[in-house]
Amino acid sequence: MASNPDPVHIVIGYRKHHLPDRVIFPFPFRLMSLEGDPLQPLLDGKVDALVIPAADLPDRLPASLDVAALITHTIIQDVDASHPLHDNSVIVVQNDRADLKVLFAPMDIRQTCGKVYLTGAGAGGREYLTLRADALLRNADVIFYDDLIDTDLLDFYTAEKIFVGKRKGRHHADQDTINQQLYLAALKKQVVVRLKGGDPLIFGRGGEEMAYLLDRQIDVEVVAGVSAVQSAAASAGIPLTLRAVSGGVTLLSAHNALAGAADRTLVYYMCASRLKELQSTLIAEGINSQMPVALVYKAGFVDETVTLTSIGSMHLQEHLSPLLAIIGQTASLYRRRPKILYTGTEPSRCLLPGKILPLISLKNQANSYNDIDLSLFSGIAFTTPEQVDSFLEIFAQISPRLVLYAYGKATVDKLRDHGYSATVLELNPQN
Repeated sequence: MASNPDPVHIVIGYRKHHLPDRVIFPFPFRLMSLEGDPLQPLLDGKVDALVIPAADLPDRLPASLDVAALITHTIIQDVDASHPLHDNSVIVVQNDRADLKVLFAPMDIRQTCGKVYLTGAGAGGREYLTLRADALLRNADVIFYDDLIDTDLLDFYTAEKIFVGKRKGRHHADQDTINQQLYLAALKKQVVVRLKGGDPLIFGRGGEEMAYLLDRQIDVEVVAGVSAVQSAAASAGIPLTLRAVSGGVTLLSAHNALAGAADRTLVYYMCASRLKELQSTLIAEGINSQMPVALVYKAGFVDETVTLTSIGSMHLQEHLSPLLAIIGQTASLYRRRPKILYTGTEPSRCLLPGKILPLISLKNQANSYNDIDLSLFSGIAFTTPEQVDSFLEIFAQISPRLVLYAYGKATVDKLRDHGYSATVLELNPQN
């Protein structure tokens, strides 16, 4: 199938018993009835796009596929009515089809949504707040904050502040209510910061909030914080690991221990050259070979990659150092997020779905602009026409597989003047 077909040649696949009840696409197209696994014809290139119920969307799409749009049309009859998006459908395309992502973008109701940042405030005084968390708080529209943080730090920020703390016997809001509040705030196209004490994913119920929002196609980013275990150990001068004395750390909740045994998540550092030996050790300890494993390469860097596998297959993976293995049922919760290269000065205000990486900080990380690999990204965001000119002076050309997000008509026109048209998506200045 052609890489950039004229809209008249767009072939949209659907399962036979999911026949659309009316024409919903604002451009010429052809429908193709599909049997069996509807993803396979898309993977094989037999269709350009696929319409499926949002309730049927797999937890993890193949890496080569992406959701181009969440649409409100009820074109499916036999879906799970209990699913939060049972009245919606999704349009899935090949990940490198930037032209189709732009074509379907006007239908995507996610463009009217904001973004939620699950953010760690650190454990202790406000000096434990990271620079990343501070930047987000400065640009937030609303902050939902917990009980176990230094509330004086909130005085430095102008966002609306909503207390949702929970302490033993004193719950200002139950978890279901908090989840719904985050969701409703995101629907208002706001920058939402959920501020938690310590780190949001260590005994902070951040995983529950993340799952609730992702089920509703709300973009979520987790911002790590200094956890209580790090703060306590540092304050007491107690090394958590020490060569020939302690080779690892186990984090436990007394609540879980008293309630009975619970599965644990194992984390192994520096394992790139030891995956086979690690696999043998885990199986010898009686851990099921189907247990999920997430292999994280260069965590926190622009070229970070996450590979989801299992104990039984982990030895088949080849990775360079540094590599970290996360082993346990929680590893299966990994969801791939696109990376967007942002050329402006306020990345915290960018509401595009995905991980927003500012160009200036990447230049510092890579030593020079020429060291930045554009193939790591699914899109580039330009906020001014001048940024387009300066960017193309450095990189010369942009791959047609990248969506070019342009803020304002002048920026769109500048990209078109340089020969880019089919992959340009105009955003208003408030996005």
